[in-house]
Amino acid sequence: MYISVLPDSDTPAYKQIYEQISGQILSGAFPPGSVLPPIRAVANEIGTSVVTVRSAWELLEKEGFIETRAGSGCYVRPLSAPQTEKLRENAVLPALKQFAAAAEKLGLTYEEAREMLEREMKKKE
Repeated sequence: MYISVLPDSDTPAYKQIYEQISGQILSGAFPPGSVLPPIRAVANEIGTSVVTVRSAWELLEKEGFIETRAGSGCYVRPLSAPQTEKLRENAVLPALKQFAAAAEKLGLTYEEAREMLEREMKKKE
């Protein structure tokens, strides 16, 4: 598991952790039934507090990504196709809104913005 917390970010550390883990779950890096590492181990690994990691885990559970089994740990929940689609959309929507606002502010047309997005997506292939 790779997690990077940027201390100077406007996004709180627990939210950064949540976003990275949820992204890894949605991408299949953590398949259903996978056990997440213990909170203390993650906190030590990334140099943050146990409270911060626990907050991220609580949000992951609240959003339906994981489930806690008493005395056993936290496991990735199996997600249906509609759940996965909705969670993916929720994960990417804030960035899309930010992109759309920046494009509009710069006076880009819909077509110009779409072409930029397509170029960026193709770089990842």
